[in-house]
Amino acid sequence: MTTTTTLAAPEAAVPAGRSRLRPHGLGWLMWRQHRLLAWLLLAAVLAAAIGFPFLRGAMSSYISAHHIAGCAEITSDPNCQQQGGQQAVEQFRATYGLELKGIGLLLRLLPTVLGVLVGAPLLARELETGTWKLVLAQSVTARRWVAAKLLAVGLFCALGSAVLMALFRWLWEPSANDVSGISWYSTAFVASGGPLLVATVLLALAVGVTVGALVRRVVPAMGGTLAVLVAVQVALSGVRPYLWGWHTELISMSELPNDTWGIAQGYLLPDGTRLPYGDVCGGNDVAGCGASGREFTDVHHAADYWPLQLVESGICLVLAAALVLFTVRWTVRRLG
Repeated sequence: MTTTTTLAAPEAAVPAGRSRLRPHGLGWLMWRQHRLLAWLLLAAVLAAAIGFPFLRGAMSSYISAHHIAGCAEITSDPNCQQQGGQQAVEQFRATYGLELKGIGLLLRLLPTVLGVLVGAPLLARELETGTWKLVLAQSVTARRWVAAKLLAVGLFCALGSAVLMALFRWLWEPSANDVSGISWYSTAFVASGGPLLVATVLLALAVGVTVGALVRRVVPAMGGTLAVLVAVQVALSGVRPYLWGWHTELISMSELPNDTWGIAQGYLLPDGTRLPYGDVCGGNDVAGCGASGREFTDVHHAADYWPLQLVESGICLVLAAALVLFTVRWTVRRLG
């Protein structure tokens, strides 16, 4: 009988001073290339996590001390009109309200900043300088390399923007629609206080990466990305009111509650015909229009916030996914 002995292949020698647990390979390369982005996002999250509780505490104390919870700047509520309530609301908006709007504006700009400064150069820099050749010479396929870069950057930006969104929403809640004047439907809050922020960040990155892959030069890619993202934001803002079913109420827009979003107004004739102000009144002159019918306003109530958020977020994610698939195929084909 013959006995066959199988010898295990010897393990590769580990260089002195190098731990077996130390990151290596493509994952290590992605971390080395994008660690600055990760640290910057972490710094922004930590700054918000430290500063927002102090600001929320000051806001809550002010509201409680002046008894203006739920009070608007213009209101018929007698509880809000007593003891200088409306003046206190005005003062709140002049101080804390401006800070909230400023934070919301910064978060609204976050997708554009990340798309231009991170997404556009992601592949364009590699393609322009030719460093992709060095990476693909290390037994890494083009598809895997592109996918790793997209995954690393997308993961960092999605996590960072999600935490910042949650912190901003938590900061906004004490003053909400009334005291701060920042309504749930305001652009600053819609774009920054819900999942739409994460979706637009991912869409902005996808736009930047796609433009960079097509242009193959960093500076033109950044300019092209900025132009495309501005156009996308304008288009989304234009269709946003119509992404979910609205309600028609026989009331003028000036009489709407603070938490109701009026998107169109006009006159409703007895036969059901809708006449917008511009058609029946000749612009802003509404004198005598009452004879044409009853005044109506198309509105969204606060309950429509989440459906509107989810529908618009879904549109952004579908567009982002389509751009990513196109970019991967295009880049792999060009790199051979």
